[in-house]
Amino acid sequence: MKKLIFSLAVLFCMQAVSAQQYYPLASPCDPDKVYDRLPYAAHDNNCVYNLRITSQPHNVFPKEIFRYPNLHELTLQNTNINSIPIDIYLLNNLEILDLSNNNLTSIPATVGEMKKLRKLILRNNKINTLPASIANCTNLEEIDITGNPINFIPNEINNLQALTTFKFSGNEIKDPKLLLQIIRQMKHITNLDLSGCNLNFVPSDVKYLKNLRELNLSNNNLHFLPYELNQLTKLETLILGDPAHPGNKIYDLPASFSNLKKLKTLIATNNGFVDFPMVLTSLEGLANLDLSNNQLQAIPAEISMMSGLTKLNVMNNQLTDVPVEIAQLNRLNQFDYSGNNFSADVQQKIISLMSGTYLDKPVKKKVIRKSKYKKTKKRK
Repeated sequence: MKKLIFSLAVLFCMQAVSAQQYYPLASPCDPDKVYDRLPYAAHDNNCVYNLRITSQPHNVFPKEIFRYPNLHELTLQNTNINSIPIDIYLLNNLEILDLSNNNLTSIPATVGEMKKLRKLILRNNKINTLPASIANCTNLEEIDITGNPINFIPNEINNLQALTTFKFSGNEIKDPKLLLQIIRQMKHITNLDLSGCNLNFVPSDVKYLKNLRELNLSNNNLHFLPYELNQLTKLETLILGDPAHPGNKIYDLPASFSNLKKLKTLIATNNGFVDFPMVLTSLEGLANLDLSNNQLQAIPAEISMMSGLTKLNVMNNQLTDVPVEIAQLNRLNQFDYSGNNFSADVQQKIISLMSGTYLDKPVKKKVIRKSKYKKTKKRK
């Protein structure tokens, strides 16, 4: 009996010690973990923060997504969905919503209740307008509606004080004035993409976009730029064409261009430049200049004034020579010139200029010849 009591006592003590022993909890949620498919049913739904589903044909919006209350980023690209449920507002922690490359025709008004939304990306759908309620997304920083048949934008979008990036490429608003009347009120815009919008001119209202740092006007029908562009004094990047598209038909730049002192990158490929735009020589801060796929016939010696140049692209023009003054561009480390009418001698000249070994007028070595005649002693 005593043995039994002793055994029970020992067992009881062991259980007590075991009860006090520390067992670590499961590892905490990883907020940086990205799921590329819907997690399995037994998964901790509170631990799903980033869901990026691409090229998985769901055909309809997966309702399982509403199980994840802490979702911060939702990407459903190329999934063949054609509508968004009005319950989308229940994802009230969502900051990034990317629904690119689908068959969406509209956005529900309830998206305006997503107060934490920072980025709304709707590239390549069939959407023709945005809901006015989007103005309630006070934290919205970026809207990307590239590749949609947009024909109307509500004025309420101008109330988005946090909006800095607006990508509007490939829209169907045919009146440039109407387009700029809407955009001009976006006082805080820093990045504006109006490429592929069939613009045949840029309205002077562009001058109101005082905070603009990057402007993309490529793949339009522009022949000139407005004088008022000079008021975009914060502009750092201007894109007038790109290698993948026909570009514009711009053949010269306005004299007011010289006021763009902060411009660092100018991409003007696939345009109509025959003469080098001399106004550029006044932009000492310009670092990246791309004039490829034009009809340039000469580069002026004044290019030496562009002391900030680090990249120069003049590929596929009508050049036959380059000025020796290029050698004065001490910061130039990339010079692309193929596709021109350069002879072998000119190509060697370019190599020498870039390597710092070119001499415009080689110095002739002095040759000292000995006299044929011997000196004779003078007769007394």
